[in-house]
Amino acid sequence: MKLTNEFGAPDEIVRAIQNDPYTKDGADFSVTELIKPPQIRRLWKEHDEDISVDVRDEIWKLLGKGVHAAIEQAESEGTKEQRFHAKHNDFTISGAIDLIGDDGLITDYKVTSAYSVQKGLKEDWERQLNLYAWLLRQNGITANKLQIVAICRDWMKSRVGKYDYPDSMVVVLSVPMWRDGRQDDYVDQRVRIHTQESTIPCTPEERWARGAYQVNPTHSKGGKPRSFDTLQDARDYINKQKTGSYIIKDGDAKYVRCESWCEVAPFCPQWKGDKGDGR
Repeated sequence: MKLTNEFGAPDEIVRAIQNDPYTKDGADFSVTELIKPPQIRRLWKEHDEDISVDVRDEIWKLLGKGVHAAIEQAESEGTKEQRFHAKHNDFTISGAIDLIGDDGLITDYKVTSAYSVQKGLKEDWERQLNLYAWLLRQNGITANKLQIVAICRDWMKSRVGKYDYPDSMVVVLSVPMWRDGRQDDYVDQRVRIHTQESTIPCTPEERWARGAYQVNPTHSKGGKPRSFDTLQDARDYINKQKTGSYIIKDGDAKYVRCESWCEVAPFCPQWKGDKGDGR
């Protein structure tokens, strides 16, 4: 990956971003890679030397590393920042867990936006922590509880009390613990998806689609069509209606990840197809 500095960040900021100690420690997959859309992961492997990322878009990672470093140095009970390995179908999976309490509580720290916390627990966060629980189980350690400690980097006291805005910059989110069989099935599914010969296109949810699905009433008095970002949101809306019948159609989606946040978008055939770019 090429790191650019188009907006003139100081050299020490650039060097701090370049000095990334992250490693999978010999594993075939990290936990975050398994969760990641397979198309994105494969395009990264194929075009790593051609991908350009600007310092501006990496600052949030630097903030996250700073918070993790400070928490790692603080005195607390339990095991901090330890990487675990496990095998599944001849593939090695690894994951570094922020904190494992002596009582079996797994804690993961996230530096994120207040908006993300307002939206509630992300599905990827739930998947990540359950994969950590799976990793521990393969190493003979039992996880009893999962939680996210979210640190809202853009929190403003003046907004407290409005639209479910968080009361504090630090928010603790409880994460549902899956049964062992569900964890096992999820690991097996993700390994198969990432290792099969053909690459699966990204789903609307993986592309952070806005307005991907449209719910239309099938009768004249059913109201206006409604747009939803996820298929589950569309289904939940229909289930809450006391009368009438509805159908779900593809909406006129805006793909936020593809447009602004995916570094491999310039090499992605799916995104090029959406734009009518055959190159």
